[in-house]
Amino acid sequence: MATLIQLPERSSSATSRSGTWLNLVAHLDPKYGGISAVLPPLCEAVSEAGADASLVPFCGPDEHYDVAPSIPLDVFPLGMRRWLVDGELRRRLADHVIESAGLHIHGIWQEHCLFGAQAARDANKPYMISAHGMLDPWALRNKGWKKRIYSALIERRNVSGAACLHALTSAEAQEYREFGARNPIAVIPNGVHIPATASAPAFFRKFPELAGKRVLLYLARLHFKKGLDLLCHAWKNISPGEEHHLVLAGPDFEGTKQRVEEMIAELGIGKSVSFAGMLKGSDKWNALAAADAFVLPSRSEGLSVSVLEAMGMSKPAIVTSRCNVPEVRTRECGWMIEPNETELTTALQEYFSSNAATRKRMGWNGRRVVEQIYSWETVGHQMAAVYEWLSGGSQPAQVDLRVA
Repeated sequence: MATLIQLPERSSSATSRSGTWLNLVAHLDPKYGGISAVLPPLCEAVSEAGADASLVPFCGPDEHYDVAPSIPLDVFPLGMRRWLVDGELRRRLADHVIESAGLHIHGIWQEHCLFGAQAARDANKPYMISAHGMLDPWALRNKGWKKRIYSALIERRNVSGAACLHALTSAEAQEYREFGARNPIAVIPNGVHIPATASAPAFFRKFPELAGKRVLLYLARLHFKKGLDLLCHAWKNISPGEEHHLVLAGPDFEGTKQRVEEMIAELGIGKSVSFAGMLKGSDKWNALAAADAFVLPSRSEGLSVSVLEAMGMSKPAIVTSRCNVPEVRTRECGWMIEPNETELTTALQEYFSSNAATRKRMGWNGRRVVEQIYSWETVGHQMAAVYEWLSGGSQPAQVDLRVA
């Protein structure tokens, strides 16, 4: 069983300033959700904490992203076949790795992890892997036979060869162990930055048909792993009154929107459900400001950033245990359920019957949790301390480090 321990210092003459830590990821466009949203601010937070971090994304030609000018960026193309045949690409990545202090690989099962980990081993550089929920039981079952083959041939070696693994939650640390990894694990959550101002009126000006409604906001990719089918059926079960409206905000993924639209039509709930599309920047924060509460009945997450953003905006949350934010239950920030229609229906009924004072208390509880645990300043210092340790510096005193 994993326990909290003090890890010994690495015997090395290297220091934390010996080079930059490269952060590798597949996709940087926010439409891909999760990792794409958290990685640029993570690099900023790490840099502000005193370590050097750069971004090395593997992106498609149509991707759009916004990265602070202070964060070095070098974009590589996607495509396993291309990487297998293009020696120049592999040499270019190898040059980056040789000049770096180490690699932090975000996400698995793709070419950025395969070729990044191999380049680090070839250059005798430490590397760290963040699974970001990709070892969750639901995720492993999705295309499971392919992943079992890929694990046996490639991914177990990549994971077992990491100098350290990064888990967003204690549950994810256990998933590494169940995958067979015996490496040290640093448990560090995602962070969020909550803006000083947001405008509910601006949201209602953009969506005037929602003015005067109590908005329940879903803010995530439109994908069935997020529990959209459960949400539609539960919404039908509670027969919401005219004052209630469910807003589904997020980019379409794998043609899910059309199938959800068909489901909504079949259930006859179209008058109380709207699609808002992908909301970015101030539009996202304005939507959260306008919402009465937030819902995400997900079947699989690493650590849901949208839940943290909603809590940071003082909104009660209706989420599943798979969102991996236990404070929703332990600090009374909303309703935590298992991903099934019955529990979601019950939670929605309780939400509708709750009074304004209860919802306000839950919202403020969530705000305090985010300020205390999930600020980027805290996360940045923790990750920078791990980078420094792996580069030969002192052991990180304020990081949850675990061994088997």
